[in-house]
Amino acid sequence: MNNQTNSTSLVPEEISFGIGLMERIITMSLLIAFAIPSLTCFLVIFYYFIQLRKTLLFDRINHHIILCILISDFLLIATELPFSLRYLSLGYVQSTKVCLFWAFWDYYLEATTLFLTMYASIERYFLIFHKEWIMKNKLFFHYIPLGFVCFYTFGIYVYFIPLFPCKPNHSYDLAAFVCGGSCYLDAFIQSVYDTIVDVMLPTCVLLIFNLLMIDRVIRYKHKVSPSTPVSNILKKNRQMILQLLAISLMTLITWLPWIFIILVQDFYDPSFGEQFTTIFLHYLPYFTSFASPFLALINLPKIRVEFKKVMRQFMTTLHILN
Repeated sequence: MNNQTNSTSLVPEEISFGIGLMERIITMSLLIAFAIPSLTCFLVIFYYFIQLRKTLLFDRINHHIILCILISDFLLIATELPFSLRYLSLGYVQSTKVCLFWAFWDYYLEATTLFLTMYASIERYFLIFHKEWIMKNKLFFHYIPLGFVCFYTFGIYVYFIPLFPCKPNHSYDLAAFVCGGSCYLDAFIQSVYDTIVDVMLPTCVLLIFNLLMIDRVIRYKHKVSPSTPVSNILKKNRQMILQLLAISLMTLITWLPWIFIILVQDFYDPSFGEQFTTIFLHYLPYFTSFASPFLALINLPKIRVEFKKVMRQFMTTLHILN
């Protein structure tokens, strides 16, 4: 999930920072500013998912995939983001001991969210237009694919990072984000597989199914009467469609630039987009994760009402304290 590699070992005294002090301060400030309200929203959603579990989880399978995406994004912010903030605060990684875990955790969580969003776009399409297929065979069309997505990303990055045999001369770049990447990126077959299967494929499938969704909704709106069953289906699933499109759009904004830069680097200019990637693109997935709980609320009206109450109480408390 990261095309940045560097085989030069650096100690803190020798580090030439890949990102300037001002850029690091701005990036770190933005990440912290967005993380606080996002984490609050995550916790409120998780609390009410537990409180309303019968209505939201046992009776509605369409919320399962959203909950999985939210858990993955929450883990990225709560457990992986601190590594990035520490890196930004210093401008380098203090020890190579954290590199292996940081690379694995970063790649795994980002890939999991991407694959889950891809699967959500496929499942939502069939839940809206071919719901009977899913409901009659929930085990094969819902639970097994969902489990496969979760276990696949974990398994592939366990192999690629902790278990992959690095070359004897491989060393981490302490000045680079995620220590410059894992050593499997130096292996041609594994690197190409990761780029095509774990980045390009899910992104393209996500784009295709969202375009199919938009096209079908537009065609139905122009061709059918407002009183027909198809029109009623669209009205009934309007919030679910908007929720999916919003989450998918944020994911595509994150990953389409990666694909474009990878293709240009491979076929035209190996140094293309390096500064853009270093300063901006590495941190873009965090902002997608920051937005995901708020976008999830589009199709969670009961939780949305409760979240508004929590925010009103919070603002009232701040006003009293001030």
